[in-house]
Amino acid sequence: MSAPVVLFGGTFDPPHRRHVELLKGVDALLRAKQAIVIPAWRNPQRGEPGASGKDRLAMASLAFAGMPDVVVSGMELDVGAPSYSIDTVRRIHAMQESGEVMRGPLRLLIGSDQALNFTSWKDWADLVALATPAVVLRPPHTREDWPALVHERHGEQWAPRWLEWTLPIDPVDVSSTDIRARLAKGEPLGDRLPEAVERYVRSAGLYGVTGVTPARS
Repeated sequence: MSAPVVLFGGTFDPPHRRHVELLKGVDALLRAKQAIVIPAWRNPQRGEPGASGKDRLAMASLAFAGMPDVVVSGMELDVGAPSYSIDTVRRIHAMQESGEVMRGPLRLLIGSDQALNFTSWKDWADLVALATPAVVLRPPHTREDWPALVHERHGEQWAPRWLEWTLPIDPVDVSSTDIRARLAKGEPLGDRLPEAVERYVRSAGLYGVTGVTPARS
């Protein structure tokens, strides 16, 4: 099989260091030729983001700037409405045909929580046919409990495929929700955010920050 193109969507509110480390690991495992990071205007299954689309696009560009094979795209933000993955994937297929992005089989990077809920996604069967999922475990899921959870949720027909699509990457408990709460309280972030992203957050006054940078610890 030829080298894939990885699609990494999310609100990136804000994009944190784990996002970057995760994509680097996935790229290496799949030997991807390109990755496309796609900040969502709004996740159809979640609420409003804390930062504007413009700010999240800028932060994502800063976060992934050190990865030459990554393209950060505002295609879902340009729509100005909740975007469904199937619509984005169909659009990317068209972009591949026109030469706007690299050609290759698409892999859709999702978390284990999303994998368990995947049959609620719009046109999910068409979606897996167009972009094979690449699943990474997220807490509280572990390698030990994952097979049973997948069989319980997806049944005997689909469970083997979901297990095959699950990547051997250890879960790390870092969340944008926690980072936003720390910023609002003025608590240290440690190394949770890439430095360029943290500077942007503080200079733009996002998430209730005052501009004073606590020591990293």
